[in-house]
Amino acid sequence: MVIGQNSVNEMVYMTDDTKKVFDNAEKIGVIGSPSSTGEMIIDVLGTAVDKKLVGSLCFFDYNQNGEKHYALGQITEIKMRNVWAEDPTMRGLIRQKGRVDPITGRQDTHTAIMNISAVFSQSGNNFSQSMLGTVPSTGTLTKLVSGDVIESILKEQQDEMFYLGNIYGVENIKMPMWFKHFENPQKIKHGIGEAYHLGVFGKTGSGKSVLARMIITAYSRHSDMSIFILDPQGEFSHDFSPDKKLGKFLTEKLDRKIRIFTLNNLVFDFNEDLFRDLLISSKFFDDIAIWWEDHKPRFVDNILTLLKNEKPWDYSKQEVFEKVWSRIGDDAFLSNIIGSESARERVRNAWESLNSSKKEYMYKKWAGVTNLFKYRGSGSIRLSEVLDKTHESGNIVIIDLSSKDKPEDVVWNDEIQLIAIQQFLNGLNKHSEIQYKKGGNLNSLVVIDEAHRLAPREKSSDHIERIKNILKDSVRTTRKYGLGWMFISQTLSSLHKEILNQLRAYFFGFGLGWGNELRSLKELIGGAESSIRLYQLFRDPQSSIGKREYPFMAIGPISPLSFSDTPLFFTALDYPDAFLKINFTF
Repeated sequence: MVIGQNSVNEMVYMTDDTKKVFDNAEKIGVIGSPSSTGEMIIDVLGTAVDKKLVGSLCFFDYNQNGEKHYALGQITEIKMRNVWAEDPTMRGLIRQKGRVDPITGRQDTHTAIMNISAVFSQSGNNFSQSMLGTVPSTGTLTKLVSGDVIESILKEQQDEMFYLGNIYGVENIKMPMWFKHFENPQKIKHGIGEAYHLGVFGKTGSGKSVLARMIITAYSRHSDMSIFILDPQGEFSHDFSPDKKLGKFLTEKLDRKIRIFTLNNLVFDFNEDLFRDLLISSKFFDDIAIWWEDHKPRFVDNILTLLKNEKPWDYSKQEVFEKVWSRIGDDAFLSNIIGSESARERVRNAWESLNSSKKEYMYKKWAGVTNLFKYRGSGSIRLSEVLDKTHESGNIVIIDLSSKDKPEDVVWNDEIQLIAIQQFLNGLNKHSEIQYKKGGNLNSLVVIDEAHRLAPREKSSDHIERIKNILKDSVRTTRKYGLGWMFISQTLSSLHKEILNQLRAYFFGFGLGWGNELRSLKELIGGAESSIRLYQLFRDPQSSIGKREYPFMAIGPISPLSFSDTPLFFTALDYPDAFLKINFTF
């Protein structure tokens, strides 16, 4: 046994096996000068100068307040310097001869920049979080972190660990992470008591969608947590379908209920504003020559008065359409909508032309909008019912708003999709507030794909502006409900700043290292210049020769090895085989 002493003079013990793990770790350097509590300069040993050290996770031990401590961090940069070779005379010789022994090579010094991400104090075989409150002396040995070192430090937290990838630049050493649910830990184990918001960013092909699926799977381990995915492109509904490997795993192994709703079975809850927006977006009014924006709402208001005895799910019937269509040519009806005689005459002429040649076409357009309020079979479900299922324990609810499975009798375009998203988000927020008042923490995560399109930094169309305002309000207010949001985006610079600033955990894939993206990245991570330089070294996965690798930089409370939001670098696991094999054993 190895004997130590804690702060209250009680004898503590470290087993020989644990001590051996730390002692046998590979030495790569010693602490050099100048170093600080934020950034360590490591003088690389001659035996390690030819090793691939950038990205490696390292540690050193030191005494603080009479206790043994271990500081861990990643090497973000290696610098080489030869002061003799910088002399102008020597440079001239080197230019002529190429090498000047014993100056070139032998007098080179290599230094590594190590960003401290976590500090643990040791009491026997137990480790607890601490801080780097002093700078160890020069010459303090720095060693490579092995899998055994990580396991020794985090042995008490092993049941909480989850793995998205390996330590960047190092094979077969997994980066420990944790994805805790949002419920009170005193009520349900492994919770954090409140929600936090996440962001996954990277260019197309950077692996962000795959990483997002991994994160969703990580949260799916918590049987009491519900997940809602808004899927404008239909990507998630495809991968999470029960006949796919991931969907089958979630349903059979994790006992999750995956509910996928598409335009084939989703029924909109009727309200007058929604009906007005849908009819306007279908271009129905353009066909009958109603062009002024203030005329269109008036037209809908008069239609609703006309149909006050009809049910919204019956609006698509031919006889209901006939009731509306026949009145358009009526001057008394039009006078309630349009004040100008010339404008009314224009509408009547357009109506007469359509009435004789394209009346069936206009009916299909009318029905294409009103069918959104109609049940179309036994599998149909209203949005309000979907929202109820969102917060049922164990559910993964996916709303597929892509047009790939669109029924033939429904009008659907980009503008109508935005209207639908707006209704979903409005309904979700209202429903969440009601549920929170009834029962407290919702313990739910909402995933938004294509977030840069829905909440751009610049001013956009009215529909997008409404969605953006809903999302801005949501990230400010729903955290206390236990409702977290995960945004997936191809860009940082185009996503609204207020949303970016409310995120608690960030994952950055390849493609954000230059121009406006780089400026936005620097704003988020502050002055970590060496981390930025390491991020800029990421290779484009699409240009890889052979096996593709997907590197990421992560910031936030997603790993026990990063207490202070220091960036961590990892390479994503092969998906789905290696990912499922490493994280789940049954």
